[in-house]
Amino acid sequence: MSTTSAVHGRSGIRVAVADSLPLFREGLFALVRRSATMRWAGHAGTAPDLLRLVEHAHPDVVLLGAGVNRQPQLIPLLTGVRNTVAVVVLLEPGQLNRAHLGELLRAGARGVVARAADPFRITEAIAAATRQIHVDGQLRGLLLPREIAGEEPLPVPTRPALSAREYQVLQLIAEGLSTTQIAASLLLSVETIRTHVRGVLRKLAARDRTHAVALAFRAGLLVVPGQPDAERRQAS
Repeated sequence: MSTTSAVHGRSGIRVAVADSLPLFREGLFALVRRSATMRWAGHAGTAPDLLRLVEHAHPDVVLLGAGVNRQPQLIPLLTGVRNTVAVVVLLEPGQLNRAHLGELLRAGARGVVARAADPFRITEAIAAATRQIHVDGQLRGLLLPREIAGEEPLPVPTRPALSAREYQVLQLIAEGLSTTQIAASLLLSVETIRTHVRGVLRKLAARDRTHAVALAFRAGLLVVPGQPDAERRQAS
């Protein structure tokens, strides 16, 4: 990723954090600020907030906590918003198994490390994920070497991921807009919007638009309108 490398040479790795616990986000903020090779890009407590943060703050790495990453579908959405972002997933104890690791790597995660790991291992994962797939040393025994290197299919298949445009359409559906209104809002044709809606229904395995919105809320991809956004601290 030559563009990312150029950014690093000027100002260090820009890191964004997504986690449901404010105290944990504060701890990672302190960790990043202490580093001479990293810069803080902001933080979020929900998936929608994180997608907006990635779009506007342009981080090089996103540290993604389990409370926000409720399903691997979020990872392709993040890389769809900005295709140079490296996603490092912070795993809870119950997620430390081969099936879940495989699912995350298939979805596009560039790094996996235990959420309870010491600061050195987390900073190591951040730096390594900008160059290659990084599986923390304490987790490598759960995967075969060929799986880590991407030479062998990983064990758990995932549903096709929503594209960034499909996610936009889903958000507008949740806000109650009709197909014609969505087309006007996104400056696209009505037929294009219908194609995106069909894609959303197929990928979420939804019966109709209402069911798709319900599934997205349940998965944490959407939040209730009017719910306060998670506060963000942007780098100066």
